[in-house]
Amino acid sequence: MRLRRSAFSGAAWTSAATLAVVLLQLGQIAALARLLRPEDFGLMALVVLVVAFAHAIADVGLGGAIIQRQDATRESLSSVFWLGVVAGVILCAALALAAPLAASAFGEPRLRALIALGALSLLVLPASLYFQALLQKALAFRLLAAIDVLAAAAAVCVALASALAGQGVYALLWAMLTAIVVRGAALIAIGLRRWPPGLRLRREDLRGYARFGAFQVVERSINYLGFNLDKLLIGSLIGTLGLGLYSVAYQLVMRPVQFVAPIVNRVALPVFALAQADDARLRAGFLDALRVVSIVMFPVYAGMIVLAEPFVRVVLGPAWLGAVPVLRLLAVLGFFYSIGNPIGSLLVAKGRVGLSLALNVWLVALYAAATVAGARWGVEGIATGLVIATACGLFPVGFYIRWRLVRMRPAEYLASLAPALAAALAMGALVAAVRASGHFSLRPLAELVAYACLGAIAYLLAIVPWQWKFLVRVRDAVR
Repeated sequence: MRLRRSAFSGAAWTSAATLAVVLLQLGQIAALARLLRPEDFGLMALVVLVVAFAHAIADVGLGGAIIQRQDATRESLSSVFWLGVVAGVILCAALALAAPLAASAFGEPRLRALIALGALSLLVLPASLYFQALLQKALAFRLLAAIDVLAAAAAVCVALASALAGQGVYALLWAMLTAIVVRGAALIAIGLRRWPPGLRLRREDLRGYARFGAFQVVERSINYLGFNLDKLLIGSLIGTLGLGLYSVAYQLVMRPVQFVAPIVNRVALPVFALAQADDARLRAGFLDALRVVSIVMFPVYAGMIVLAEPFVRVVLGPAWLGAVPVLRLLAVLGFFYSIGNPIGSLLVAKGRVGLSLALNVWLVALYAAATVAGARWGVEGIATGLVIATACGLFPVGFYIRWRLVRMRPAEYLASLAPALAAALAMGALVAAVRASGHFSLRPLAELVAYACLGAIAYLLAIVPWQWKFLVRVRDAVR
């Protein structure tokens, strides 16, 4: 019970901070969409494709190991820290050297300077990820939440100032670097006071970490390829304009997932790791997390599908209406993405890195086939292919994995999702019917606000009575 209370309390702090961060990022996208061109967003998406791959492996796969292992010593942690720092310097140099090759491959000379500058983030990121893992393990969620909000606010200020100064795509780059540097500086300053690493980097200290880290690096590399192959193909075959429309639509859809992912990864992983030997507690905690996620996320994506046009008009402006069809398709994908995160934390907590790797290999194969098959119909074809691949090839595999890990039956998994899914679909149908009736003629902002309020009221009237006991239990746990 105490463990579950810690999870809900941590989730509350993480949720509040992540909501603030998501709102700040949405404000940044909305403002920059009116100050920059879609091609600028497409060009930055190519930069992110290259730089974010190095970010994904910057901690050498050992962040999860720090949390998962309950027997870590100061000596072993010191070696892990310095290994990450050395890896960051090597990755920074490798990216700077690879920048001309990437610029040539995509036919975009500007990528050379953009990628080289983006690579500088790797001088800060590994150390910050190390201390982030230690703070997660210590369940210091309130502190992590404050750091996240501070970094996001700083990034928005820099982005707006740079865009207004006419710096174009560099406004997006400075925003990314600002968020990483501000967040990293705060984490490193706090971490050095609490857990100062010794001057030690020895192979024997890394025994027990090496296999875990190697699996994590390979898994993240494969996972990154699977989730970014669509953007790689669009950038190569369609160009920066198509990639700009797709990437911004993708970012808008992923913002709600980014609200969920920190809750799952930051809170669930250390809590699951503490209970890793107790399948019953893990199963109960997983289902609680899944139910909370579905109650919060499903109405968001249902509303995004129904109100895609006024949403794009208000958030991005009329110049971005070409993103409406792909936004609707990606919102369907958002349903699956939002409930997919907990399984990753469960796999790491149980130390099943091999099974996690196999899952990601399957994901890449599916998404590669779906992306290539859909590319002939443009960005909408790619989005449709990803939805079909996820629904038919990835979602069912989760039932087998959850059974293998904690003996979770498909019926109890689906039962935890059913209330939120039914209420969200009913809400979406109501809003679509009222909107299609044509009785109301409203300006885009008024239309978005009016129908969003109607949908929220309808959803709450459906879900609150249905899930009252569970919601009260969550409230009491947070207190």
